[in-house]
Amino acid sequence: MLKRKIAIRRGVDAVGVGIANISQSLAVLLLMGPIVLVIWLSFGRDTYTTVPPTGYGLMWYENAFTQPEFLPAFWVSLKVALIVMPASLLIGTLAALALHRSNARGLGIIQAAIYSPIIIPQVVTGVAALYFFSALAFYNSFWIVVISHIVITFPYAVRTVLVALARYDPALDEAAAGLGARPWKVLWYVTLPLIRPGLFAGALFAFIMSFDDFTVTIFVIGPTTHTLPIAIYQYLEWNVDPTVSAVSALLVLLAVVVMLFVERLIGLDRFVGVRG
Repeated sequence: MLKRKIAIRRGVDAVGVGIANISQSLAVLLLMGPIVLVIWLSFGRDTYTTVPPTGYGLMWYENAFTQPEFLPAFWVSLKVALIVMPASLLIGTLAALALHRSNARGLGIIQAAIYSPIIIPQVVTGVAALYFFSALAFYNSFWIVVISHIVITFPYAVRTVLVALARYDPALDEAAAGLGARPWKVLWYVTLPLIRPGLFAGALFAFIMSFDDFTVTIFVIGPTTHTLPIAIYQYLEWNVDPTVSAVSALLVLLAVVVMLFVERLIGLDRFVGVRG
């Protein structure tokens, strides 16, 4: 009887492992399949997107660099993201430190307000930003985009820094203060270095969210400022060739380079919070 129970248990475990493996394989396929398809199509030589391509070449990569829309838009997106990243990290870190150390009543309401740009649909945020800056008669589209991106990205920095602070031992701050360190020195030399993975994750999330944002940007963009997602959208309105696939493949390559940089700097396991 005991042997039969053990055999049944092993069979159930084997089925569970098999289902888990199938689920993981399907998840990887759903995530990676579209990316692989886009990269594959970017090497086609047809003047419109066909599956499978009738031939292969690099002409669409050349077209991506020679089109007047993409490179200027890329530099605008990069410039915006490089401004948004430190601003969001600074605001998010200060907010996370305040939330972590505060015992004030109504803290949950404050957190909900801070996280609201993540919860509220970005279409609503974009319309609200458009009305707000129009009411102020502020029409500098570049800085409108920057401010709007800070609003939608700093909650991610708050979240990642709070996660890092949750694993942080406050006794270290007390020990540093007991040795005569002033509060700002404790923060700069003790707290911030030990929560560095959370800071780095918040900065990278802010950069990626700003660089890739389309929904909010489409409402606040001006005629003289075009980010890369907007340029891609406008190109697709009039063209059906695989140039956008080539641009997307280059962005995937950029993402891989960033991930390799993260792995070399702090390790992906620490970045995603697998270990402290």
